[in-house]
Amino acid sequence: MYKVGNYKEQDDTTLIRLAQRGDEKAFEEIVNRYSNRIINLAVKIMGSTDDGWDIAQEVFISIWKNIRSFDSSKTLYPWIRKITVNACYEELRKRGRRVESSLDDVEDGEPSIDIPDDKYSPEDAFDKIELNEVIEKALETLPEHYRITLWLRVVENLTYEEIAETLNINIGTVKSRINMARKLMRDRLKYYLEVKDDPS
Repeated sequence: MYKVGNYKEQDDTTLIRLAQRGDEKAFEEIVNRYSNRIINLAVKIMGSTDDGWDIAQEVFISIWKNIRSFDSSKTLYPWIRKITVNACYEELRKRGRRVESSLDDVEDGEPSIDIPDDKYSPEDAFDKIELNEVIEKALETLPEHYRITLWLRVVENLTYEEIAETLNINIGTVKSRINMARKLMRDRLKYYLEVKDDPS
C-alpha cells in the first residue's frame, strides 16, 4: 500500500484517496482536520456537549465506513457536514423530538441579521465576553430546526442553496426558518440590548 511521509502536508483529495485504500493514518488526519467543526456543529444541533460528542463519534465511524463511496473530486466537508446533520436529526427522531415545524410559513424577505454586531459591543473586553455568552445562551434556546439553520447560515456561512441541500429542504423553507430564528433571537436579546443602550 502506498504510504506518505507527512500526512499533515497532504491536501484533502490525497487523504481521501489514501483512506479509500484503507490507509488509517490518512483517515486519522481527516478526523483531526475536521473534528472541531463536526463536534461544534453536533453540539449546536443537539443542545448538549455530551450528546454532541456522542454524535461526533458516530459521524467518524460513518465517514470511515462510507469513505470508499465518496467522490474524491468533490469537496469533503459538505459531505461530512451532511452526515453530521443527518446523524443528529436521526437521534432526535429516536427521542421523539420534533425537528420540523408548521411555523415555516413566514415571509421570504431577507432582513439583516439581528444578532448584535460590533456596534452593540461595549468597549470593555469583559462586556464583550458577557455579550457573546448571552448570544450563545439565546441560540441554545431556539428549536432545533431554527438553531441549526441559523448556525449553518451565520457560522458556517453557507448559501441558502447549500443549506437546502444539507437539510434536504427547499430554499423557501430555509429562508423562512432563518427569518423566524432571527426574530426569536431578537426577542431573546431585546432586553439585554435595551439595558446596554440605556444611558441611565
